[in-house]
Amino acid sequence: MDLRDQWNRLLPDAQPLGDDLLARYAEQHRHYHDQRHLTELLETIDELADLADDADTVRLAAWFHDAIYDPQADPGENEEVSAQLAELELSAYGVEAARITEIGRLIRLTAKHDCEPDDANGAVLCDADLRILSLSADRYDEYAAGIREEYGHIGDRDFARGRMTFLQSLAETSLYATSRAQEQWEQAARENLRRELKRWGPKAARPIAGLIPMIYLGAALGVVVAASVLLGRGLGAAPRWPAAPDEVNGFPVWAPIAGTAVAAALTCAWFRRAKPRLVTIPALVFAAIGAVAIGICWWRWPAAQPGAAMSERWPYLMLASVAILLAGALLALARRLRLAPPYALSPPRGLSLGVTLVCASLLAWIVVSAGEPFVQARLETANTVSTTATMPPGVLPVQLDGELAWSREVPATGAIAGSAGGVAELRSDGVVMSDATTGQIRWRYSRADVDDAASSGSRGLLVSADGRTLAAHLPYDGNHAPSGIDLPTYAVLDAESGRVLTEVHTDGTALAVDANQLLVAEGRYVVAHGVSNPTHWRTQLKCAVTQGVLLADQAVVVDACGGNSAVVRGLDLTDGDQRWEVDLGIRFELSAELDPATWIGELVAVPETREVSGLVWTGAAGGTLHQWSVDVGEGRILWTTPVPGTPRPRLGRSSCDAQLAATHASLVLVTCRTSNEVGEAQTYDVSAVSPADGTPQWHHLLQVPPKLQQPTFPRDGFGLLPDGRVVTLMPQPDGSCSPVMVGTTGVQPRPIVAGPTATSVADTKKVTCDKPAVTVASGRPVFSDGTRLFALN
Repeated sequence: MDLRDQWNRLLPDAQPLGDDLLARYAEQHRHYHDQRHLTELLETIDELADLADDADTVRLAAWFHDAIYDPQADPGENEEVSAQLAELELSAYGVEAARITEIGRLIRLTAKHDCEPDDANGAVLCDADLRILSLSADRYDEYAAGIREEYGHIGDRDFARGRMTFLQSLAETSLYATSRAQEQWEQAARENLRRELKRWGPKAARPIAGLIPMIYLGAALGVVVAASVLLGRGLGAAPRWPAAPDEVNGFPVWAPIAGTAVAAALTCAWFRRAKPRLVTIPALVFAAIGAVAIGICWWRWPAAQPGAAMSERWPYLMLASVAILLAGALLALARRLRLAPPYALSPPRGLSLGVTLVCASLLAWIVVSAGEPFVQARLETANTVSTTATMPPGVLPVQLDGELAWSREVPATGAIAGSAGGVAELRSDGVVMSDATTGQIRWRYSRADVDDAASSGSRGLLVSADGRTLAAHLPYDGNHAPSGIDLPTYAVLDAESGRVLTEVHTDGTALAVDANQLLVAEGRYVVAHGVSNPTHWRTQLKCAVTQGVLLADQAVVVDACGGNSAVVRGLDLTDGDQRWEVDLGIRFELSAELDPATWIGELVAVPETREVSGLVWTGAAGGTLHQWSVDVGEGRILWTTPVPGTPRPRLGRSSCDAQLAATHASLVLVTCRTSNEVGEAQTYDVSAVSPADGTPQWHHLLQVPPKLQQPTFPRDGFGLLPDGRVVTLMPQPDGSCSPVMVGTTGVQPRPIVAGPTATSVADTKKVTCDKPAVTVASGRPVFSDGTRLFALN
């Protein structure tokens, strides 16, 4: 039965309409959507007629479904206007309204072929329209060629990409809606689709663009392996830290093995193009697992507790969760690109595997390497505690009459230092700041990973010139520290609030600090770590550096080594470049057994000047200390003066570390003289000179009893008051321990006078001179005798 007869059977009274439709299907620009396509469509509907609710309604929809066909129309436009034509024409010939509505719906359905499961008419029409996909290879090739002719106005590359996108969208779901078509036609249709996709691939793809999905695949596999390594580190860590021996399980080897196995399975699935879900499903699973794991880690993330460090378990688990989520996203992107026409042309398999392995190895290394700094940063944040207490108002004037202002027992014997915030105490686990007027604790900074910071002595605390910034040396316990993590060894704090400005890990020794930089000596290198700015530089010098100070725009350091002179250098604070250097003319011809760190002594900046003064020892005259001063603005020596008879530091029992301190009007030196008599009092030199030219201002000798003759006593046990007087603690003939003032009027003991409270009366009798340390805060002398901290009015 020809097409005209079939139409007349459907609508006997609408022969003109049938002739019009046949003429439309015979238009010149139709090379596939023609009368042959209509014939095949109707034949297929006949085969599936028993599956439709109303086969004739489906046949009428088939006649109109491509009645209007313009290859340059927008998607869905041809189907819409064809449906409108059917609704207009059929109503004119008296077809029932309900049937016309159904015909219009079926025609519009052929735009996307997305019929509902219970739509019997739609399933038959859609399957019939797509029957061409399952016909013989020759007929399919004719169909594909006809489609290309209809779209002859589009270039080959653009057509290839559009055609591949259309065919891929068909292949992503079941091609046919009826069970009969799925059983009989699905496999043949998919084979035809694969053949055509393969044919268009080279024309649609960019040169070597097929490697791009391989790169993303390799990145996804590398992140999967890295996530398994990070997961192993997290599971191997103790749930809390410091950990008991039975809580440390060690690194679980199964984790990276499982991650590598998953990566290998994904690689195999990738190259099986017939199974795209083998890649899609893992991508979705990874994304879901990663998102859930991140939520769990966020919920279980332990809060920071004073004195209790956080284990490395949770930072590693959080990082592993983020990595697995990233792996899912990369895997999904790789599959998406693989199906995109511009990237669909697969490169040679060997090249693909090579690119995949290289990218996987690189990403795995990057993620694992970046994991340790991430964990370190989280531990630094979580293991740092800084608390602030309110300070009562009112500041009492400092009378220096010996009256006890306040007293408090302390749990450690670490160094103390005066600052703008009060009195800083270096304790075994951190720093405590007390108000200089009342003795109340203002703030506390502690970390559980610190290992006996108090043993660093006075060198463990650095205070900036303005007293507002504090650097504390906090060595961590290497035997119990988290594996592979370098915890910070210096904490830079705001002296007034206790706020953490920065934390730095270094194997060197901090020389000076201010609000902008922490200056560190690392052998022959000087390193500036940014505090309130990102400045960081590293400068190599000729000899080891042990002393340095920070001025407004430069760092002044001294370096010296055997056979060379001591050289003072000014380094630019922005980049570490040397501005100037001054050779002090003092050469060192010393034995190799002596520590070079002891050749250079204290270095101080004179307040409100451009002058820096320091100390240098030589072996001349049984030990000679040279005091010098340099103008850092002009880079020249102002003056030098020797102090003979002073043993080099750490050279025999009678030697000591000299202290050099500065006020606006005086440079005060405290050092010891050579003494050969064990068990007898040692003579200390306490003197002051003018900063401008080294002219002596006053000089006194102080007898120090044997029990105080520690190398660090001159540096730790003396404090400089704002008026230029020096204060220390000394045993008295009556067995008590009291402050001693040294200045222009001589050496004057100041017995402690009890304050107005009963507690202060008792405390005056408890003060000892066993381990004295002295500092000055807010113009007030503050003392420590190893068990208590107290201040005088």
